[in-house]
Amino acid sequence: MQTHQTPTLLLVAVAGGVLALAGARWLWPAEVAAQSADSGSRYVAVAAEYQTGVSLLYVLDQTTQHLVVYQARGGAPNSHEVTLVGARNISLDTQLEGYNDESDYSYQDLVEMFARRKIPPPAVDENPDRK
Repeated sequence: MQTHQTPTLLLVAVAGGVLALAGARWLWPAEVAAQSADSGSRYVAVAAEYQTGVSLLYVLDQTTQHLVVYQARGGAPNSHEVTLVGARNISLDTQLEGYNDESDYSYQDLVEMFARRKIPPPAVDENPDRK
């Protein structure tokens, strides 16, 4: 009786392993590979595949500090589309020292650490638009 159980157990183990590997594809998302293109000194665009057949395009207007996000869908010719996902003025966002920051050291922690070591902070241009 043991000779019939061994092949059955082996078959169940192999089948379970194959199913586990197949299921892992949906548990861990694929790596995102972004490509960027700078179309001059004003706009920066970064595109990345979001899902199969769907890409996101981030466009940053460096003059006005506006970020715009588009979703582009491919596939059959009758299903191509570009959709505006969102837009935001990020000028105040870039002034934050941290938000949802789960780093080992906050900005303030680093300032205090540098001060204890008597390392001067870097010079900050309070008016970066000034020429």
